[in-house]
Amino acid sequence: MINVDRRKKILEILEKETRVSTTDLQTSLGVTGATIRSDLRDLEREGAIVRFHGGARISDSVKQSSNPENYMLRSVMCVAEKQAIGREAAKFVHEGETIFIDASSTTYHMIPYINNLENITIVTNGIHTAMEIQRNSNFRTVLVGGVLRPHSGAIEGLLCEEMLRRISGDSYFVSGNGFSLTSGLTGHNFYELELKKRFAEKCKRIVALVDSTKLEQDSTSSFIPAERIDVLITDERIDPKLAQEIRDFGIDLVIAPM
Repeated sequence: MINVDRRKKILEILEKETRVSTTDLQTSLGVTGATIRSDLRDLEREGAIVRFHGGARISDSVKQSSNPENYMLRSVMCVAEKQAIGREAAKFVHEGETIFIDASSTTYHMIPYINNLENITIVTNGIHTAMEIQRNSNFRTVLVGGVLRPHSGAIEGLLCEEMLRRISGDSYFVSGNGFSLTSGLTGHNFYELELKKRFAEKCKRIVALVDSTKLEQDSTSSFIPAERIDVLITDERIDPKLAQEIRDFGIDLVIAPM
């Protein structure tokens, strides 16, 4: 288990248990005390946990979901929904394609479901996404250049524009902090949103991966209008009335069974 996976597992344990001892984490994860202490130090710097003598507890920011830009915090939210959405998203990837994947914790979950494919090129601005791709597959991976934003695992900015001029894709798999038919996909960070807009311009099809907690939620800024979205994949907790409205709008709605 690499350190990113291990730290996500620690957060999953803390999400269920609220607090846990270092000894229990050693036993659960099968690693040394030094490794666990290193993980806990990093998670505390991320703002995800609070350490105490002999263990750690979940931080108030995780309980309140108050920091939507922190990748580690987002990665343990709605995991079952994201896995179901990722499984459905993988069905839209075919051998020989070039696909763009954003840096979200939702699109991250589609990677295990495309590992059986061959001759795939993936363009991404996600550090964690790129690491997961390389760990699980032999895909060609293009990691766009730019500024690495603290705690997010996302490269942002438009320093990669020259690179993007030379690349185009079949599909763009993208998520956001919110989605509505009025505003489309919305998010918080302006610089990353500008890069997401460029990604969308370079692909033939836009596939939005949005769990049901984000539906009918508008964030700070719109980056892909609803009429530009070809497919929207969400989980089965979507309100049936909203599902019909999305289909009537002309978006191909896929509801992922959990």
